[in-house]
Amino acid sequence: MPPFEEETPTRDQKTPTRAPEAPVPPDSAGSPAPEASGGPGVSRHGRTLLLVAVSLGFVIALLSSSIKNTVTAFYVSMTEDFDVSRGTFAIAPSAFMLTYAIASPVMGFVADRFGARKSLAGGLVLGGVLFLAGGLTHSFAVFTLVYGVGLAISYTAVSYVPLGVLVDELFPPHRRGVTYAILMNGTAVGFVALLPLWIHLDEGTVWRSVFQWLGVILLVVTVAALLILPKEPSAAAGGGGAAPARKSSAGMLSEVLGSRVFWTVSLAFFGCGVTMAFVDVHLVAHLDHIGLGGSVAGTTVALLGAAEIVGALIAGYYCDRGHGLKVLAGSYLVRSLSLVVLMAAPTALAANVFGLLFGITYLGTVVASSMYLINSLDARAKGLALGLMWFIHQIGAFVASEGGGISYDTLQSYDPVVVGSAVIALVSTVIVAVWLPKALRAAGTGAGGDGTPAPGASGAGASGGGASGGGASGGAKDGAAPEAAADR
Repeated sequence: MPPFEEETPTRDQKTPTRAPEAPVPPDSAGSPAPEASGGPGVSRHGRTLLLVAVSLGFVIALLSSSIKNTVTAFYVSMTEDFDVSRGTFAIAPSAFMLTYAIASPVMGFVADRFGARKSLAGGLVLGGVLFLAGGLTHSFAVFTLVYGVGLAISYTAVSYVPLGVLVDELFPPHRRGVTYAILMNGTAVGFVALLPLWIHLDEGTVWRSVFQWLGVILLVVTVAALLILPKEPSAAAGGGGAAPARKSSAGMLSEVLGSRVFWTVSLAFFGCGVTMAFVDVHLVAHLDHIGLGGSVAGTTVALLGAAEIVGALIAGYYCDRGHGLKVLAGSYLVRSLSLVVLMAAPTALAANVFGLLFGITYLGTVVASSMYLINSLDARAKGLALGLMWFIHQIGAFVASEGGGISYDTLQSYDPVVVGSAVIALVSTVIVAVWLPKALRAAGTGAGGDGTPAPGASGAGASGGGASGGGASGGAKDGAAPEAAADR
């Protein structure tokens, strides 16, 4: 049997499932241990702690968005302050993309080994210190190291990968999609509230004050993270029982790299990186270049962020019900169309339509792709899988970030990167629509056939079969065969 078809038991299959009537095991204090599933055996105190932890995760995601959207808003002012061209300044965000790519699998491994709490706290401390340093330096070379390397590592430690591990630690498979979408909506609120605020404040060197205030806030949130986030994963998130045996590093890497679904989803995710980087780095500058000005840019990013909130929740809802394939293919297709709209007419209406269309897909690709890996791979390899997926994403982001700067310096236009991004998003659509069902059939995935759990699924088999080869043990929704389910 090829490596990608080798059956790898999920955490739920590795450990005995607690009988429904069994009492909830007491924690060290002698009170019932709070369960992430929020079932009838969960104490009110446990639900409150879980809600507070999710709320803090949302705040961390919101603050992490500032690491990228400050540069988006202050891009032109920063080039003038450091007295460099836009192409030269693009080196800093491009270095950010590459560092993020390299750091993602490393931070995924760290989150697997030490838990999301330590990863998030460490990233917050690093981010706070470097925001303060970035706001004080007047050397572009130093700023490039601070932002392009240091803040990129910080962002990796407080964003998509460790927050995905946090969701996996706290929640059962059938509730992870919506919960992850809620956390990721912190970045959407950053678009709705923070990015327009930065654009409104953009004047001269005000960006330096913004950096310094953000540094202080991140250090304060670090204390809250250490006090609130759970020190150990919840056993209920994996269906009860003892924690799974820890895999070796080689075993974790072999499992991830041996998954056809991992490779299919990740190759498509390259297109997500290209298109996201255009928005994160060059969108505001592009709108300014075509004469639409700051007010149109502010409205566009606000609409994008509002649509992002709605789109993420829709994606999470449908992923939890076994429709990740439709979510993923549809998101890439709509994203490609949104870029065509932006290219077709340099008008405020076109920019606003772009914001709505792109926004509805912005986190759809992230949520659906992440759920395939979170719900499919071994419990001790999920962070690594997410990190490797984001590595490929950030290679695409680097291409778009640096390509946009070079395009503007040589052609005085961002049009080539807009057109290229639209084409690459369309290629991602084809990869998902054509290759992913075949990869799912080869992996023997059940539970709706897309690596996401069927409605109401929990316990053994609810993790969606196995993109890495969970076999048919996951079962197919409504008793359908895995092959039929994968074709849905």
